Amino acid sequence: MEENIMAEHKITMSDRQVLDVTGVLNVERFTDEDVILETQKGMLNIKGEKMHMKELNLDGGIVVIKGLIKSLSYTSEETTKEKGKGILKRMFK
Repeated sequence: MEENIMAEHKITMSDRQVLDVTGVLNVERFTDEDVILETQKGMLNIKGEKMHMKELNLDGGIVVIKGLIKSLSYTSEETTKEKGKGILKRMFK
């Protein structure tokens, strides 16, 4: 039996420049202006500028992002997956 021990979902931001997120299950999308993370509490959409991943540890559920953080919002998983399907359909035409 496999146990998935995950840290609680927590967000810590320092000076709008460094964002620490725990409880991350998957990285759905990552660009320098838009990040979508699947967390234990839902899909987290992060908007910003010049963002890059400083740390990624999905086994521990940790993501650290550096850059100018403009907004954080949670969206429904269905909405995010529908957007992703549209992108994939366009790529494989």
